[in-house]
Amino acid sequence: MEQIYDYTSDGLRLSAFHWETISKGTCIVFIHGQGGNVLENYFAHIWGRIFNENNIGFIYGHNRGYGHINDIITKEDDLKRCGATFEIFEESLYDVDLWLNKAYELGYEKVILMGHSLGCNKVIYYIYKKNPHINGLILASPPDMVGLTLLEEPTYEDLVKEAQANVNNGNPKKLLNELLDGYSYTSSENFLNFYLEGNNIDNIPIERNPQNFEQFNSIKVKTLAFSGSNETGPYSKIELLKEKAINCPDFEVSFIKDSGHTYNHHEEDVANLIVDWLSKNN
Repeated sequence: MEQIYDYTSDGLRLSAFHWETISKGTCIVFIHGQGGNVLENYFAHIWGRIFNENNIGFIYGHNRGYGHINDIITKEDDLKRCGATFEIFEESLYDVDLWLNKAYELGYEKVILMGHSLGCNKVIYYIYKKNPHINGLILASPPDMVGLTLLEEPTYEDLVKEAQANVNNGNPKKLLNELLDGYSYTSSENFLNFYLEGNNIDNIPIERNPQNFEQFNSIKVKTLAFSGSNETGPYSKIELLKEKAINCPDFEVSFIKDSGHTYNHHEEDVANLIVDWLSKNN
């Protein structure tokens, strides 16, 4: 495994971890979830090892939303304050673009794009906007970000008003007075960008289940989606996505038995599921 540093096209220096194969046949490019990072996503090194044993490359690409608050070096040697607290969803295009292009730059012939949690929303949006050349898609615990917030935040309307007031007063990075979901610091700008219906991030609206999932229509490659069997709410309803991906040639859904959102103690089960799926579809 090697660590890679490179710059996004908007000038942020990000790091990735690359489990390389000699054949350079297939590579999985992984986009982590909200606040994720390779240290806390314990599954990463297990997946990387098992993929490597099966001659599959693996790139765990950090995006600007790693951790909750971070300072990322820019090409101008400045610092940009990022992290889950401050990130803007649309800027994820730069991050996905960096690591997808890196896989081809490293010589891989086939690339599978994979997202975990919020990373699923990001890769779906990327496909919708960029129509990239990829050979498959993996969605690990895809979330209805807006639906979850509507379900779990009894003071949602008050949070919207507070965030809008802060932005209108010229304080977009001011933190909301209440922790989101009881643990997450959220800037006003981030809240309005992430948690309003109809925003670009709202591309897996399982809880409201509109007739058309517009961004899903752009998926035109074979897709594997899975969640842990212990996950609840929208995570338990991902079979609905199969009927929404109307241009997808094959959409497989699976649940990881006795597993939660980060597949603790079931990391190998997930890796083997992916290896088996690739062996059938690659």
